[in-house]
Amino acid sequence: MSNLTSIFSALIVLGGLAAAAVFLRTYRDRLTRHFGQGPIQIKGSVHLGDGSRLVLVDIDGTRLACGVGRNGVGAIEIIPQRSTEMVEQ
Repeated sequence: MSNLTSIFSALIVLGGLAAAAVFLRTYRDRLTRHFGQGPIQIKGSVHLGDGSRLVLVDIDGTRLACGVGRNGVGAIEIIPQRSTEMVEQ
């Protein structure tokens, strides 16, 4: 009887872990969007080939174009924010 109780308890624990894994896999993007709003956001990325890519990053309102490659990460250019005064013509 004790062995049956132990097996049943183990099956309940494993079933709970499987249910949690399915839930996290299904709702991963929604949870990240809701809880993952930090000061650094990746706005876009373009693969350039040979393991290199160009990434547009927003850090507290400042946009940076960064090059990411096998040798590391480097800031290519700081992109200023557009103001409404510059747009009006």
